[in-house]
Amino acid sequence: MTDTTEVDIKSAWLSKINWTQVVSVVASLLVVFGLDIPPETQAHIATAITALTGLVTIVMKTFFTTSITPSSAANT
Repeated sequence: MTDTTEVDIKSAWLSKINWTQVVSVVASLLVVFGLDIPPETQAHIATAITALTGLVTIVMKTFFTTSITPSSAANT
């Protein structure tokens, strides 16, 4: 039996997951290189950013993603 479910395909540039990760990377880099704060505080902030980004990614992927990117579609 073949599954005939149709899924929307959209550009990776429109991916909520990708943009969540981009924001995370930028925030992490700002913490490490852009702000004059103690290393211990940097570590706490970087850990919080990583944890929050992971949680947001899981929630978005599980509950709010209704499309796939062209590269994902090519693998099906």
